[in-house]
Amino acid sequence: MIVQSKSQLTAFGGLRLVNKHLQSFGVKEFINKVFGNRGKGANYSYSDIILTQAYTVFCGGSSIENVNYIREECLNYLPGISVPSADTILRSNKELSVPCSFIETKSNNENKINVNTKMNDILIDSAIKFKQIIPEDTSLIYDFDHQFIPTEKYDATYSYKKRKGYFPGVATISNIPVYVEGRNGNCNVKMNQLSTHKSVLEALFEKGIKPKYARMDCGSYIKEVTGYFQEERILFSIRASSSETLLLSADNCDHWEMCRINNQDLEVSSFKYIFGKHEHRIVIYRTITNKGQLSAFTKDAKKYMFLITNDKVISNEEAIRFYNNRGNSERVFDIQNNDFDWKKMPHSSLEENTVFLIIRAIIHIMYRWLVALFSSVVEGLEKESRIKKFTFRVINIVAKFTTSGRQQIMHLSTSNLRLLHLSHQT
Repeated sequence: MIVQSKSQLTAFGGLRLVNKHLQSFGVKEFINKVFGNRGKGANYSYSDIILTQAYTVFCGGSSIENVNYIREECLNYLPGISVPSADTILRSNKELSVPCSFIETKSNNENKINVNTKMNDILIDSAIKFKQIIPEDTSLIYDFDHQFIPTEKYDATYSYKKRKGYFPGVATISNIPVYVEGRNGNCNVKMNQLSTHKSVLEALFEKGIKPKYARMDCGSYIKEVTGYFQEERILFSIRASSSETLLLSADNCDHWEMCRINNQDLEVSSFKYIFGKHEHRIVIYRTITNKGQLSAFTKDAKKYMFLITNDKVISNEEAIRFYNNRGNSERVFDIQNNDFDWKKMPHSSLEENTVFLIIRAIIHIMYRWLVALFSSVVEGLEKESRIKKFTFRVINIVAKFTTSGRQQIMHLSTSNLRLLHLSHQT
């Protein structure tokens, strides 16, 4: 028999615990401080807007419009937060946006770039607040890459990926996003690379963060970029674009070592190389090609790959393994696209969508702090767990609300005593 209950029930009872810990951690005050006031007449603060988006994601919402359903089912029960509509959230993204810059290329193409300095400063502040980056850490790794996001938005442009979309530049520190720069799909990855790296690192330096290492793809294989990292005394590793000069130099190498990396047999070597104003080091690795076609420069049927680094101590094999670990940082893109909805941008313009991307990166950082907290008491939940598992094991707990002596009491339907004990530790 199925009967209707008039009790206040929710399928997202675990969100009450999440909200309680975030409120105790001072997140509401932190958000209002770094974002500032919305101005007179605004019914919702930025903390209301950001936390509402975060809670919608934690409940499994995959678009901003989902907040209109989830607030009736759960969010309106949360103390200390006023829940805005989806329209209010979208308007706030417009408030936080800044105009794009337009750069004309030699081929008379117009590249569109959006640099939102304030929002990126907040992103770094969030990483520090939620203890995902410790400024005193002397072994931090800086990674930078571009992420193509296919989209049919009004101002999206056709990319070499053969689709329309955006091509934002993203910097991470030890796999934590710290900078997002909006770029249109037709932007050459080398465009404004030096300016971008300077913007990121100067913002990090201002917060007391100094990375020891840096890894980048061939979009940063530019003399001015390697020179900048050399002068900042950061040990870099960059994919070097193959060229006649590098291939001929590789052909002159006499000493090759065998190693096995990622189940592939490689021959490795290195040589000194002047690039710009400084002498660096080129690490070479080669493997036999399947086609068997001979190279005009090396006279062999092998594929050559190159890294440029200013690290004079690391071995050739270690240099390759270190660079290949960029795959861990690239996993951040998969998480942002699928767990935090980068692939579902809600706006029609790059300016506002850049704000959306940064806010979702902030929510990712918030999530990392939460999952580390709850993984200590929830079986099957780990610090590296994806958000779906967090939703199933922490958020989706049925709760009933009753009132006693003007105080609202939540009854969680769980036998996890450790989780219940954690709910009282604030």
